[in-house]
Amino acid sequence: MSMTDSRIENVIGALALAFADTLQRDAQAKAPEPGPAASAITLIGHVPGLSIERLRRALSLSHSGTVRLVDRLVAEGLAARFSAPDDHRAVALRLTPLGETTCSAILSARQKGLASALAVLNQEELQEFGNLAAKLLRGLVGTEDHAYRICRLCNYTACLDCPVEAELA
Repeated sequence: MSMTDSRIENVIGALALAFADTLQRDAQAKAPEPGPAASAITLIGHVPGLSIERLRRALSLSHSGTVRLVDRLVAEGLAARFSAPDDHRAVALRLTPLGETTCSAILSARQKGLASALAVLNQEELQEFGNLAAKLLRGLVGTEDHAYRICRLCNYTACLDCPVEAELA
């Protein structure tokens, strides 16, 4: 590995952390609590009927930690539990109208932070960076659980040709 490669890897690592910090800060500012609540809300919004187990794996939480998080979201009026249609013993989750409003606010704040960070690029650079980012994402996807983890704060309506979903297909 050359010094140039090491520098590129280091710069990309710093950029990834800067983006992650911006995403977390902006998303959590619109969530009812710090931590994984913003990710939980956006995932439930993306996949109505999401199971607690799938949510647990996507957020890398313990089962009890996930149940406590869901309990808090339900108590705040953001999410609701219901029986899964295919297995009435399993619990499925969906957002309430207040949860949908909160989800929209989280995704809007996320989008504004990203747009601000990317504003230094011209349209051609932005397009090329987007293409490279999609290629990198496709290369990172391992399993369906990993895909949920990667996309836990995604605005699924903005990603019509999702590279993560394409890689799983």
